[in-house]
Amino acid sequence: METEQNDKAEVTPVQLWIAISVPVFLFSFVLIVMGLIFPFRFVFLLCVGWASYLVRTLSRLTISPSQTLMFLSTLLLFAVGFHLYCRRIKRRLSADPVEVIPWQRRWSLSLVSMFLLLAVSGICVISVTHQFFWMATTQDKIFEKLYMGSAGQAARRSTSKNNLKQIGLALHNYHDMYRQFPVGGTFDNAGQPQHSWATQLLPYLDHKTLYEQINFDQPWTAADNREPFETRLPSLQSPGMPYDFTEAEGDAAIYKPAHYAANSRVLSANSGMDLRKIKDGTSYTILAGEVRSGIKAWGDPTNFRDPTEGINRNPRGFGSPFTGGAHVLMGDGSVRFLSEDIDPDILKALSTPQGGEPVGEF
Repeated sequence: METEQNDKAEVTPVQLWIAISVPVFLFSFVLIVMGLIFPFRFVFLLCVGWASYLVRTLSRLTISPSQTLMFLSTLLLFAVGFHLYCRRIKRRLSADPVEVIPWQRRWSLSLVSMFLLLAVSGICVISVTHQFFWMATTQDKIFEKLYMGSAGQAARRSTSKNNLKQIGLALHNYHDMYRQFPVGGTFDNAGQPQHSWATQLLPYLDHKTLYEQINFDQPWTAADNREPFETRLPSLQSPGMPYDFTEAEGDAAIYKPAHYAANSRVLSANSGMDLRKIKDGTSYTILAGEVRSGIKAWGDPTNFRDPTEGINRNPRGFGSPFTGGAHVLMGDGSVRFLSEDIDPDILKALSTPQGGEPVGEF
């Protein structure tokens, strides 16, 4: 009788699964109806977010044959030495050397694999801790991204686009005053860097007071100019990028970055350009654009680059943290979003002010 009651009281796996899944499903349904999708986005990104990261980064990884060979050789020597050492220790500790079973290779292989796995796991834990610390302290917090979703990215893209429009308006106001755009960067007779195009635009970016604090008789890195160039300029920083040089050391870390660079074919070293010299048409010539790598300070006179290096293709080219491409400022003051898959010939035509190349639709 007691055995029959125990059989009836036994819960099957299916019943247990139903008992757990039904409340979870109902609770999830209530959250979705209330519009609280943040927990689901968070879980989804934790589960599959790493896959999209691998897709983006694997294509940029480069493998050094010499370093790979050195690593494998070192690992092999370590494994052989470890195996010989363990075999010798086992013989010494055995009570009867005659009947002792020799140390097996598979034991050494298992231990070496475990050591390697522990080393990699330690590096991963340190990296994850570093990333969580960065996400918790950066001004563009990860939880805001998860909560805002696509709307948040659209807002950041719109802000970056407006920043470029402000830069374009400042460039044209400067041109109205001096009959040419500012030079990409000024250098003295000895080739030493002095000041950047962004510094010359300060009065036209509502930073006239900051402009008046700069001693133009000294280079931008001089002690007299240190304080002005430590100032963050919101119009030169994209909301999708770090506001400080997080990996820089020494004096470089004190300066504030610019997430926009000039087109070196229009604004370069000791070279500005008159609108009349843009023979290809201002609406078909890039003046500046977003950058996401090789970022320099806004006061750096070398803050210009060649757009023909590609969009999100090369650290020396233009790029953005946004998906699919980057914003660029055209000579007429308009801002266009160029796809990272744009035809290289069209990109070259947009980069040259008087190349005469046909552009067509882009």
